[in-house]
Amino acid sequence: MKVFLTGGTGFIGCHVLRSLLNSGFTVRALRRTSYSKTPIELSLEPEWCEGSLDKIEPGWLRGVDVIIHLAAAGVTPKLCTWEELIQVNILGASKLIQMAAESRVKRFIAIGTSHEYGSSAEGYTKIPPNAPLKPINTYSASKAAAFHMMRSLAIEAKIEFFYGRIFTAYGEGQFARNFWPSLRDAALKGEDFPMTSGKQITDFVPVEQVASQILHACTRNDLKKGIPFVLNIGSGKARSLLEFAESEWIRLNARGRLLPKSLPDRANQVYRLVPDLQGLEMG
Repeated sequence: MKVFLTGGTGFIGCHVLRSLLNSGFTVRALRRTSYSKTPIELSLEPEWCEGSLDKIEPGWLRGVDVIIHLAAAGVTPKLCTWEELIQVNILGASKLIQMAAESRVKRFIAIGTSHEYGSSAEGYTKIPPNAPLKPINTYSASKAAAFHMMRSLAIEAKIEFFYGRIFTAYGEGQFARNFWPSLRDAALKGEDFPMTSGKQITDFVPVEQVASQILHACTRNDLKKGIPFVLNIGSGKARSLLEFAESEWIRLNARGRLLPKSLPDRANQVYRLVPDLQGLEMG
């Protein structure tokens, strides 16, 4: 099976890329330049295509069975303009799925974020995949808009369309300023770790589990042409941020102290973001 992958040099993308290669898939992956590196080491290399999402050449999709679209702009805490969010997250994704249809690619896999649910999460103990999307920041709004565009285009073109919303992924290769890498860095250095109240509850999922679910999406047999398949991706274990921090602090044998409530909570915080994992095949 031949796969075309975008976002392969990103945090989640590099784990998906490694899983694909180690599982025997033929992979053609997009990167900006030859200097773009994956944040984790690969024992095998894909066929790299160099360019941007808006300049994908049709020949790159020749013979491809599955497209996995992971590239995105503005992933927290990285900042970008709303113009970049529209250009990459909405227009880039829409163009790619149109090209998939023109190239007769059988299956299109795209990945979103749990934050697309936004304030809608307040109405659910566990958020179902068909819950209304009410994002509360521009990044999440651009991802929600991209989902609606890709979903409609997949229906029109009768493509098999899989869309997974990831909850709180963490692990090796994550951007250094994200919560888990910052926590691990402080633990390994023996330093105290200041944090917010940590009372927000969500599903913390190891990135390896996320990659496994995306890999499975390439071959699962319950997708049908023109009928979008949407699910949440998580571990099935809801915890507060503080509970997660405490368990990792112990696992990492930290010598410093956790300092909850030493930083203010973010404005417009959603305090419960827990997924209903219907449709997810837990391994």
